Amino acid sequence: MIEKVSFSRIVFNILNYGFMILLCIACVAPLWHVLMSSVSDPRALMAAKGLLLKPLGDITWKGYQLVFKNANIITGYMNTLFYVAITTILGTTLTVLAGYTISRENMKLKAPITIMILFTMMFSGGLIPTYMIIKMLGMINHSVAVIIPGVINAFYIIMMKSAFEQLPNSYEESAKIDGAGPLTIMIKILVPLIKSTIAVIVMFNIVQQWNSWFPASIYLTKRRDLWPLQLFMREILVQNDTGKILSGSDALSKADYTTNLVKYCVTIVGTLPILCIYPFVQKYFVKGVTLGGVKG
Repeated sequence: MIEKVSFSRIVFNILNYGFMILLCIACVAPLWHVLMSSVSDPRALMAAKGLLLKPLGDITWKGYQLVFKNANIITGYMNTLFYVAITTILGTTLTVLAGYTISRENMKLKAPITIMILFTMMFSGGLIPTYMIIKMLGMINHSVAVIIPGVINAFYIIMMKSAFEQLPNSYEESAKIDGAGPLTIMIKILVPLIKSTIAVIVMFNIVQQWNSWFPASIYLTKRRDLWPLQLFMREILVQNDTGKILSGSDALSKADYTTNLVKYCVTIVGTLPILCIYPFVQKYFVKGVTLGGVKG
């Protein structure tokens, strides 16, 4: 049976698709402009205005060569990968444990603990008290000052709690009949059923830590060797004398026209890894929280 399409439906589809296409263009255009600028001729780029749809002049990799010759960029990459790996593994593990604990119906302190977690989402001690605590714990100018404060997020715990609560109780009851304990039930029975939620939290943790630079800027003031990539990128993008930062000398002068080129290249270097990872986890954002069902 063929359904007749009304005029209002046709208008809606045209407006809907048109809006989505414009939204996609608005999101892709800035990134495309930066990508084309990063391989453009530096002299032509200096005089160009507006959005670039193709590289100016001959394609050049000079900007990327300058970026990867800089020891700070390599150091920042290694530090960022370390911070991302530690915070993602530790943060996701703690989030799963916390979400599972407060989602159990027989948990006696479920209500007050949940209220405490929600309270931290709405109210914070602020920057100065946080800095004082970090200093009192002796974590200033140590990598743990970047890792520990942001290793767990209250919003992610609530997400995980909701995911566990949406699972039918039959899963847990049948596992208890077979003699499984709480830890076995969580790891072998329930966690595989909420892997989509876990994947989303993992992605959130990766993006959050990858883009993080402010904690390092206030806690690692005397340890440039521990700076993440984004903090080095910020330094390069903010400073006017980019050439001096990259080479450590005045060899790259303004007459060389490489300042803007390097800024575009640094932006691509900092954002490309996340853009490459996202397509592989995108399916989990639209997938259901629970998989399968209970037969009986």
